[in-house]
Amino acid sequence: MAGGVSGVHTWRMGKVDEVLAEMRRERERLAVELARVDRVIAALEQAGAVAAHGEEKVAIVPPGAAPAQVSWPRGVGPYTLLDIYEATAHYLSTVDTPKSSTEIAAALRAGGFKTRSKNLVNTVRVMLRRKDGRSTGISVTKDRKRWFVRRKAVNRRPQKPSPGSGQGP
Repeated sequence: MAGGVSGVHTWRMGKVDEVLAEMRRERERLAVELARVDRVIAALEQAGAVAAHGEEKVAIVPPGAAPAQVSWPRGVGPYTLLDIYEATAHYLSTVDTPKSSTEIAAALRAGGFKTRSKNLVNTVRVMLRRKDGRSTGISVTKDRKRWFVRRKAVNRRPQKPSPGSGQGP
């Protein structure tokens, strides 16, 4: 009988460990989401304070919109509400050639990216190497000094009609 109880206890501990691991993953996901919400709140509060001082109001523009069309208050830009990967991917999608971490950091700062980093160039380099292409769409060149966004291949050849589609001869 004692063997049966310890077997149940082992099974339950395995299940508890499983649930505990899942809860830790959920806590990490929520912490990331909460950090994002905090950044949005801070940016909106700052924008509200800027607007209250008589400067232009903030227009929230999706990352696909051209930043040149928007007049941003000082300290606010298209990258203000984005995390480092989103901002970098957006910037790289707007340029034609791979860019170094120095160029990326300069573009992020110019676009209003919020950071407490004293060395944003190094932070960009480290963060991009950490996730090299995984879930970000950002890849490094063969010389490992510049980054680019992988673009989806565009099928330029017209598709052949299938025999049963009723199209074609």
